[in-house]
Amino acid sequence: MIKFFRNIRKSLLNQGKTTKYLKYAIGEIILVVIGILMALQINNWNEERKNSKLKNTYKESLIENLVLDSISISSIIGKINTDVRNIEKFEERVSNSQNPLDTILKIARYEYLFLIYIILDFQQDTYEVLNSTGHIGLFSSELVKKLKEVNSLQKRTFFSISQSFESYRNVLTNYSRKYPFSFKNNLIKNNTKAASEIWNNISKSEHATEFNSLIIAKGDVYRLELGHLTKLQTKTNELLSQLREI
Repeated sequence: MIKFFRNIRKSLLNQGKTTKYLKYAIGEIILVVIGILMALQINNWNEERKNSKLKNTYKESLIENLVLDSISISSIIGKINTDVRNIEKFEERVSNSQNPLDTILKIARYEYLFLIYIILDFQQDTYEVLNSTGHIGLFSSELVKKLKEVNSLQKRTFFSISQSFESYRNVLTNYSRKYPFSFKNNLIKNNTKAASEIWNNISKSEHATEFNSLIIAKGDVYRLELGHLTKLQTKTNELLSQLREI
């Protein structure tokens, strides 16, 4: 093709048709420019199509992560609220009991849940990949801002809960050094002779104050956790709604 155009230009020059040659040269330049522009446009279309496909893949992955987080948060909130209601019932029973120290002892031995419900992790894989690859720029600045906000809330929530849980764990550890309770890998299990001998020889008043400290520590964790998780759940669901709309 290039040789064909060169032959035309050569022929026009040989014939002395300078004006036609200039017009032809200009026309050829225009054609070349148009060809380049078309090639660039096609490349842009291909790039946009590739980015659109990549963006949609990230979008679906983000939605999947956030749905799992939302389900996990809802589950933990439900379990916390159930445990809190049980503790409130314990408090009411102790307040109305004729023998409150015995009631506390019974609750501690047979009814209290020494486990505590906390959120252990969040689904952050897709967000981290978006950041590390720079592909987060595929999304609008408004959506990126909300993604960063939710991620920041997740980190603050996890850190805060981890700190408060550590406090509860320390109280529980101190409690376990003096009183047997039902727990996995516990050598002195409830309803055994060893457990009964220990419980029968404790100071009920001392036990009551130490068990009360355990209740207070758990309550502190739950109040903090519910505050964080409620806010995080709202932000997570808002982000999910926005992602589903794009």
